[in-house]
Amino acid sequence: MKNKFIWYFGPDEVETKKIWGECLLTLDANVLLDLYRYHENTRNSILRSVQSFKGRLWLSHQTAEEFFRNRAKVIVGSSAGFKQARDELSKMCKNYSASIEQLQSNRIIAAELVLKLNSSLTSAVEEAEKGIEEARKAFPNYLDRDPILDQLLAHFEGSTGNNFTEDELKSAKSEGERRKKSQIPPGYMDDDKGGDRPYGDYYMWRQILDHAKKQKRPMILVTSERKEDWWERQSGRTIGPRQELLKEAYDWTGQKILIYQTDRFLQFAAELEGGKVDEKAVEEIRAVDSLRSGSANAVKFISQNSIDCDELLNTGKLTIELRKPLIRFTGSGHFEVPMVEVPNLKVGLVSHPLGLPRYRISAGTGTNHDFNIHLKSEEFGVTLPSGIYVFEYSAQCTKLEDIDEPLPLDKNLTDGPRMQ
Repeated sequence: MKNKFIWYFGPDEVETKKIWGECLLTLDANVLLDLYRYHENTRNSILRSVQSFKGRLWLSHQTAEEFFRNRAKVIVGSSAGFKQARDELSKMCKNYSASIEQLQSNRIIAAELVLKLNSSLTSAVEEAEKGIEEARKAFPNYLDRDPILDQLLAHFEGSTGNNFTEDELKSAKSEGERRKKSQIPPGYMDDDKGGDRPYGDYYMWRQILDHAKKQKRPMILVTSERKEDWWERQSGRTIGPRQELLKEAYDWTGQKILIYQTDRFLQFAAELEGGKVDEKAVEEIRAVDSLRSGSANAVKFISQNSIDCDELLNTGKLTIELRKPLIRFTGSGHFEVPMVEVPNLKVGLVSHPLGLPRYRISAGTGTNHDFNIHLKSEEFGVTLPSGIYVFEYSAQCTKLEDIDEPLPLDKNLTDGPRMQ
């Protein structure tokens, strides 16, 4: 049985060390771009780990293209953080000045105490302003001289893949569109991007698989992606790469491909080398990931109430809390009883916060044991409001022929789609 589902079983410690010792290492574009967002110690920790694969590094053409397309924007955005820090400091000063004035008008508080407090706060602000300015002056101008780019060019010299041919691109685009519509990972969460960009993750994935097949070697992919079109999630917890990706990789290449998020890659590299994990670097990587995604801890699983649950039919309600307004979000649930096959899934939104714009709802499941529900605002620039969202779901196997009616839905909700 295990031989028929070898992709399902993660490598044990011995096999993991073997793969790390002989594999090719590849990175996604944001892992490279994040090097401009990190402090020097974190950046150097990552580059040292990458350097340890010298002679076994490879970069997909799609990754390299995205890196060069976005490099200048990321550099400018990183340096803009100093202005943001000064602006935040200015806002804080205005707030505490108003509080000082309130204290001064309070006759119970001694004037000397208020003056001392004001002096301490003023001194602290001036020290912070000085520190921000010193950091700004010390921050490298990577647009003029870029040692990060120099290192990356040296690492991947002669180790960057070719672009698709015209026929290959046409085929890949068609397949990317099919996978997006069918919500086959990776990349279907990028359908709001323009041009060919919704297919970028798939293009990278396809080029990685093609290279692993050609080289007949296992690969490690390090990615900063945390979306559910890359990772399996249960009750808001990431438990590993999507099983569809692991199966496709093994079926296509005959090789195992290990997928790590940047922080876990750094931890694992240190553990295998017998060194100490740089916890500060790991913390910064996670903080940058959260800032980039803009949705850190925004979606919270509240509850799931099953109604019907057997191996042919699962129905129920899923309750999700959106903690901050977003253009889109995803809630994850599980089938109380695993189904005999990957089911057909229908979902509906039955309760939501006030002020919900026109929306699009969809759902996906590539397994017989869990599912995801996606909600997206259809009004340009208008976010989904924070609050509690309740979804109905009905998962039905094709073997069940006598149940084909969708769930009854409240007709008085919104003018957005009810079922999909």
